[in-house]
Amino acid sequence: MARNMQITFLGTSSGGGPSPSRNCSSLVANVIGDGTLWMVDCAEGTTRQFLTQPRGNGEETLRAHKVSKLFVTHMHGENNPDHVMGIVPFLRHILFPPAIVNGSEAHPPVKPPPRIEIYGPAGLRTFVRSILSMTLTKTADTYAVHELLTPQCPRTPCDAKSLHSSECPGLDILCDEQGFWQALVVVRGRRGNTIVDAGPIFHRDPCIGYIIREPHFPNRKIAILGDTYDASGIEPLLKSPPPSLLIHEATDTCIPTSVDPKARRKDEEVRQKVLARGHSTPVMAGEFAKRVGAERLVLNHIGIRFTAPRQSKNRHDVRFAMIEEISRQASEAWGMGHAQVAFDFMRVDIPAPSIPAVEVVVAVAEDNLNEQVNASDAAGRSVGQRGSGEGRQQRGRGRRGWRNYSGRNEQSRNDGKGRMGNQT
Repeated sequence: MARNMQITFLGTSSGGGPSPSRNCSSLVANVIGDGTLWMVDCAEGTTRQFLTQPRGNGEETLRAHKVSKLFVTHMHGENNPDHVMGIVPFLRHILFPPAIVNGSEAHPPVKPPPRIEIYGPAGLRTFVRSILSMTLTKTADTYAVHELLTPQCPRTPCDAKSLHSSECPGLDILCDEQGFWQALVVVRGRRGNTIVDAGPIFHRDPCIGYIIREPHFPNRKIAILGDTYDASGIEPLLKSPPPSLLIHEATDTCIPTSVDPKARRKDEEVRQKVLARGHSTPVMAGEFAKRVGAERLVLNHIGIRFTAPRQSKNRHDVRFAMIEEISRQASEAWGMGHAQVAFDFMRVDIPAPSIPAVEVVVAVAEDNLNEQVNASDAAGRSVGQRGSGEGRQQRGRGRRGWRNYSGRNEQSRNDGKGRMGNQT
């Protein structure tokens, strides 16, 4: 029987946060089925969310050291860096510190393969490297940053002189002719592959949306969008098949006086303010979900004026009513179901659709054959910086775009054996 995929929201606030009921942006996806987690964005306070998560309700406890990949949607230059300020504290939490031998730090002569791989826009490598260096942070475990670049983006060097002592060389991943980063991660499983694609979405600063998909079995697709006022740039990647789950921001909206008698803002006034800041309303999220045929819609990146429902248990409370109004607006524009409004620690299961066993066997066999063909095409045509030693990644331009193959078993990299100290 196929496994369920699961998304857990660690932070659901917009950049105005954190607030008493919401941390800033981060979520984790359990999609491989081997216990590892993939994270999207890592705002300030994300590490603490692992420590304060609700326990004892029958749900599996999330472990920070199980995160093997981190996907960053955007940097946010001069604006609130609400999606990246938790990265270095998180790395410090999960990367094991150097051993002390004869009163001094001992570093292995050869760096181990990266404990965590980070993917994101240009500038991310320098951001992480600089803060680690300025805070004199050193670890025995290593990390790598792979930057998703367009032809106009500057390259950040990964030579031995430039690398941080805890850093392995990362890849410079160029977009294809359509501006997409297709199959930037491919993880092989017993029942087919799990693939990550990425594409541009429009915001004040360069921003990326990520798609996690299983191309054949059981044909699930999760679209996780960063901040955006127009996600049409990634739309071609979201059709045939449509996403099983679309996670779209809904930063602000106009609440009618019938819901909140104290409301004073006008609908067009709010809409123009949202657009000027590069964000979306629930209606805009619903309209996009309708265009791509999303099967489920979850609203994220909620303005701090909207208290999470966990803090408003009284359904007659105006704060609870405002959350229901946000859902209603998106659902009405979407027209295909009930849109959920995310709150911190909310979990969303994406079950496997029923597929006849014979179709599964044929689909997986075809997928593995295609992967072998593309791997052959890719030989000798790698792009960007290559890592060294165990777990080296190779990238070539095959018939399905830029590909990433990892030589190590995902679970062996992330089983956490031998780790102790400050991990959860």
